[in-house]
Amino acid sequence: MIHSLPQNTDARPWPERYQTPLVVLACMLAGLVVGAACALVNPLYLLAAAPVLIAIAWALRDAKRGLWLMILVIALVPRIASPVSIGFKPTLLDGAMLLTLGAWLLWRNRQTPSPQSAITLPLFILIIFTITTFVLGIPNGALTTLVMRRFGELIISLLMVFVLVSLLRQDYVLPKAVRLLMLGGAGAAIIAIVLYVIPGEITIRFLSALRPFGYPSGDNVLRFVRDDPSLLKRATGLWIDPNAFGGYLLMTGALVLPQLFTPKPVAGRLLSWLCMGLIGLALVLTVSRSAMLGLGFAGLLIATARYRRILPLAGLALLVIAALPQTASLINHFLDGFAGRDLATQMRFGEYKDALRLIERYPFFGVGFLDTPDIDLYIGVSSMYLLIAEQIGLLGLSAYLLVFITLFGSALRNWRAAWQNEQRGAIWLGAHAAVAGAMLSGMLDHYFFNIDFHNSVMLFWLVVAIALAARES
Repeated sequence: MIHSLPQNTDARPWPERYQTPLVVLACMLAGLVVGAACALVNPLYLLAAAPVLIAIAWALRDAKRGLWLMILVIALVPRIASPVSIGFKPTLLDGAMLLTLGAWLLWRNRQTPSPQSAITLPLFILIIFTITTFVLGIPNGALTTLVMRRFGELIISLLMVFVLVSLLRQDYVLPKAVRLLMLGGAGAAIIAIVLYVIPGEITIRFLSALRPFGYPSGDNVLRFVRDDPSLLKRATGLWIDPNAFGGYLLMTGALVLPQLFTPKPVAGRLLSWLCMGLIGLALVLTVSRSAMLGLGFAGLLIATARYRRILPLAGLALLVIAALPQTASLINHFLDGFAGRDLATQMRFGEYKDALRLIERYPFFGVGFLDTPDIDLYIGVSSMYLLIAEQIGLLGLSAYLLVFITLFGSALRNWRAAWQNEQRGAIWLGAHAAVAGAMLSGMLDHYFFNIDFHNSVMLFWLVVAIALAARES
């Protein structure tokens, strides 16, 4: 008689199998840390840290909680940093991102969808190029903790795509994430509109109060076209930079647009229209020409592909903008930009010329992220593509473009599969249009691949992950 070997009855993944010992160990370590802290520092500091520790424990229990936190942080407090330095001042977005990654690694099991996607290989190539060029460029400048932190944020943002795709493929997560992005966009727009319409002195006082958390202070918190108070005022909300804020509104607005017309929106129809109205108004107040052009392009793609009712809506919006006397200065600002008459456009032309000189001298791997080896050159240009070529060379730029050639090529091949579910199809279309609009905007601005704008970079790759997960979930 053949006896079968005893089977392992505990087939749970290791995080669940050792959950109780891990919790006990964590409690013991927490007790040691708290005891040491009470002996070494003022115990009152621990009272202030208690809510943070509770929030960390809550977020680490489920990676989706970190994702919700990350979306809200990007929307509402994107530049908030710790008032306490640990060699550098980590931002709230850093914490939300690391909590998401940590919880995903801790609790991932065999039932979690694979993080691989259509862009896995080209994205890994881009990451390798980025790291390589950073190392090669270290001799060109001072390697400060600030630069190391910001470069680390860039790399983690790229790696987070795989984690986000895995999370967003799970049941109900994708529509909830888009709904939260819509509400976050509306909330950010409300903050921006309020700070725009209230007296400037109150706005200065409010934003200056955030100085301990990494925000600028003084009169410079108010932004104007060409930094001239006699010209158009620009809305920034809590994003500091009006162009980066415009890019945020561009991407969230593109996600909302299909929700206005799909039979199965992720939120109520009235709520979707309210979000779109607030986002659109705030975008106009940023006076960000590149972001408005990007959203217009995204809307055109959405209308061409599926929802043609967007076209009369866009036409009506343009008529209203053209008819209102309050928008005359905005229209003139656009016309001056297209004609190359305004100073900002002329400065861009100068930056493009200088960037092409740098790329000509260092075409293959660029100069890295620190500084240039030549005194007559500098890193910095108002074009995402030229900035990428400056920092990681034409080879790195080719890797970057390959990611999106793969993304949109896969989208075209899987068009019908994406629309097997109407709700998911609307999300899929909005996310791809948002990425396309951001890439058009990137011809005239730089924040979607700039280590100084981690919030914009993380937002961009989050929407890329949504585009991938909407088809593959």
